[in-house]
Order: sequence, then C-alpha cells, then structure tokens
Amino acid sequence: MTGLEKGKSLFEKQEFKGAIKELTNFLVDHINNADALYTRAICYRKTAQFEQSIQDFTAVISRLPNEPTLLCDRGISHFHNKDIPSAMRDMNRAVEIDPNNPYRYSSRAYIRSRSDIDGAMLDYEKAIALDPKDEISYNNLGLLQENAGRMKAAKNNYAKGNGLIGYNPENRKERLEKKQEELTKTGQTLEEKKSSEPDEKESLSKTMLSVFTSKKIREEYYLFIKSFFKK
Repeated sequence: MTGLEKGKSLFEKQEFKGAIKELTNFLVDHINNADALYTRAICYRKTAQFEQSIQDFTAVISRLPNEPTLLCDRGISHFHNKDIPSAMRDMNRAVEIDPNNPYRYSSRAYIRSRSDIDGAMLDYEKAIALDPKDEISYNNLGLLQENAGRMKAAKNNYAKGNGLIGYNPENRKERLEKKQEELTKTGQTLEEKKSSEPDEKESLSKTMLSVFTSKKIREEYYLFIKSFFKK
C-alpha cells in the first residue's frame, strides 16, 4: 500500500492527523500529486489548519483553475479562516462554472447570508429549484425569510423541511413566554437579556444549518475523487 493509499484510508476512517502524516511523507517524493494535495487539504481543514488547507487547494487550482469542486472547497476553507471576500470569490466562480449544481448555490448561500441576506435567499431558492429534497436549504431559507418578516413563506419552507432543529415560527410566542418566565425568577427582563446577547445576525448564523457539516460535502469529496483522480 502506497503512502497515498494509506493516507486516503485513514481519511475514510476520519483519522485526519494520521492521514496528514502519511500524505505529507508521500508528497516528499510526489510533490505535485493532485490527489494527495487535495485529500491533505481536506484533512487540514478537518483539523482547523485553515491556512495550510488553502495552500494545498491553491497548489491544485494553479493547475486546474476551472474545477468547481476545488474552488468550492477552497472557498469553504477561506470561510472557516474568516476571509469572507475570498470565500465569496471562489464560490462565485464555482457557481459560474457549474450553474446546475444545487450544492454550489447552497454553499454560497450559507456564506452569503453573512453580508447579503437577499442574495442568500435567492441562492437557496435556486438550490431548492434544482434539488426539491434539499432539507437544509428549506430550513435556512425559512430562517432568512422569518428574519425578513416574510412569515407565510417561512412557515411554508419550515413545513417542507420537516421542521429541522425544531425552529418553527408558530412556537416563537410560546418560547418567548417561557424565556420571560425563567428570566422573571432572576429579576431580569427579556429586553435586558436581549441586550446582553449576540446581535440578531450572529444569532441567525448560529441557528442556520451548515451544508459544510452535512453528508453532502463528504459525498462531494468521494464523487470528485472517483470521477477525476481515477481517470
């Protein structure tokens, strides 16, 4: 078994640190191996080594500049590295190259929601149009619509998404009343509690379901490995 095979085997077992070690040793003698660089880039991201992840993705993209999966993956690493402008540039390019892939739109929407809620809603709507069974997009679109005061549309999308994470606007009054009751015991008002909590946009982003932690991204990895590096 080669170092590349060992590294990929460890990746499949989610033993990312071990995979990085094997892949790094392999790359000493195979410095330009795109398969090893790509897999190590994913492993670096899994271990929160975002700069290293970006470097590996960039090395592969320099030779394969029009591969949307590579651009999307580097965009995700930029996002985790808190570089939203760079993440959006990569996501925009991935959508441009691969406009019929719902994952491109849901990935960009999740990042876009930090600065452009209207644009994020359009992306989620496009993702749903391409994949009507995308429960994450239904949930996140509903959250953004509720935040924008579009309650009827939000309720409809929550229903279609099967009420993921139990976030349903019909339960909001009950939740607020329960919270106020709990706060009353401490002598604190709901308004005072809100003033000490993160702002609405930050709270919304924490409530949204991330496509980057779903099975979709793992499926994307295996599909790309199978269809590209196995040619």
